[in-house]
Amino acid sequence: MTLEATIVCLDNSEWMRNGDFTPSRAEAQKDAVNLICASKTQSNPESAVSIMSMAGKKPEVLVTLTQELSKILSGAQELKISGKIDFSTTMQIAQLALRHRQNNHQHPRIIAFVGSPLKETKEELIQLAKRLKKNGVAVDIINFGEVTENSDKLEAFINDVNNNDESHLLTVPPGPHILSDIILQSPIVESGSGQFGSEFINADTDPDLAMALKLSLEEEKQRQERERKAREEANGGGSTNSESTNSTATTESAMDVNFEDDPELAEALALSMATDRMEVQSSTNTDSQPPQQPTDDTSSEAFKDQDFLNSTLNSLPGVDPNRIKNALENLSKKDEDKDKDNEKK
Repeated sequence: MTLEATIVCLDNSEWMRNGDFTPSRAEAQKDAVNLICASKTQSNPESAVSIMSMAGKKPEVLVTLTQELSKILSGAQELKISGKIDFSTTMQIAQLALRHRQNNHQHPRIIAFVGSPLKETKEELIQLAKRLKKNGVAVDIINFGEVTENSDKLEAFINDVNNNDESHLLTVPPGPHILSDIILQSPIVESGSGQFGSEFINADTDPDLAMALKLSLEEEKQRQERERKAREEANGGGSTNSESTNSTATTESAMDVNFEDDPELAEALALSMATDRMEVQSSTNTDSQPPQQPTDDTSSEAFKDQDFLNSTLNSLPGVDPNRIKNALENLSKKDEDKDKDNEKK
């Protein structure tokens, strides 16, 4: 997030009483100043903002560089309309104030509102722009009101002061639109950061941090998307019956077991799953048919169904169907031997 020391220069000349902006140029300027100052202070907790007047007896600093938004806005509201604008003197005073800023790591910037005719010639503005560029000061200008008279002069000024596309000129003709809304969509606010900006950092000054922040934002979006899909799946699966829930839980537990290390457990789990599925099928048949007397051969008949056993065992990872088949045959032989012994007795 760009660390800046910004001086906002306000036009408080008599021309600001004009009502071609709603409700007047002066009131539209105040709303725009509130927006810009809030954006700058919220972009970085160490950024500082100052307020200057450009007209009256002489241009003067109303609020020195500070991080307190309430102090900044209070100074802007107390601005009084009088006199004519002195653009050159204002730029020189602002440049001097930025040179003596306490934190030299702050990038110096001037934001000027121009809503009245400029008395300076184009050549004088070009010389002023070259001095500001030499001292590394970026300048943003909002040209509103007297657009026809000031556009050529200010375009020449911005072309000479601009360095690495850090300075901007925003020309807003009179009309029913709101000045602050147009500034909100301009690079003057977007080039900064914070709540009102579309970018959080100047990629030209710190490309590594810009890339890291971009990746972090993408990861956060992906995480939120995964959580949203998980909630949707959870809500959609709330109507699942108890039998399918038990079957899913058993399958998940089977996936967590290494059957190669414990073949006996694999056999036991296969038998258990076969029994559960047989009970589910029998309960379904019971609901659709008249009650029948229970038989003792239900489980043995299910185990003798070769297709049923193969489909069950093949669905389990790490299980050898042949080994399970041999185990079941041995169990059947043992049951037959027991029956023969009981008959002899």
